Amino acid sequence: MVDRALLMKAASWSPEQKALYTDLVDQLLRRNPRGRRLIAVEGRDGVGKTRFADALQVAFARAGVEAFRASADDFHRPQAFRYRQGRDSPKGYYEDAFDTELLDRVLLHPFRMGGSTGFVTRAFDLRTDTPLEMEWETAGPDVVLIVDGVFLQRPALAGKWHAVVHLEADPRVRGERLRARDGAHPDVEHPSHRRYREAHDLYERAVDPRRKAAFIVDNSDWRRPVQVFADSC
Repeated sequence: MVDRALLMKAASWSPEQKALYTDLVDQLLRRNPRGRRLIAVEGRDGVGKTRFADALQVAFARAGVEAFRASADDFHRPQAFRYRQGRDSPKGYYEDAFDTELLDRVLLHPFRMGGSTGFVTRAFDLRTDTPLEMEWETAGPDVVLIVDGVFLQRPALAGKWHAVVHLEADPRVRGERLRARDGAHPDVEHPSHRRYREAHDLYERAVDPRRKAAFIVDNSDWRRPVQVFADSC
């Protein structure tokens, strides 16, 4: 059953947001009209992944489809493991920051299995650097799971998604969002961003996520998002 409280969140959308979210969900449902469907929302830091994925959940609710939400941020590894290649290592961030195996084992794989199999949408508290007690959820046969995060098309997750939405935003906009959110330097080319910037460079060279995404959206103005690409599938 769709949570009616979600429907109220669409009241604050701009006309451009309403049009894009509605059209995107329509395209996603035409691609996979039934069953358990997994949607990834990815992009560099500051592109607005969480807000966008939350909006998609609302848009699915408006279409009469129940959608669950999860974030790769809730599947981090402990700090000691994350920094084993050094606190400033881009390679360490790409390879060690997220417990991709756990994400697949307790969330993606059981969600796709359907039936009465339980799945977990949160497994780690990054703020306290501690694992969470796992809360197992169940769902009906025709539901959607939307996961936001970075590196979601990495080899370990290849083939897991029914569709990937790749977000982009102007670097200046991303920098201002990171400053407002985390107190980070507003210039994403600043040395303080090197670990994350070069990790994304590494990922993009290895995977070419933009080319493999089903949809690309320019989210520079979150009130006026623009779809710039959709594949023909």
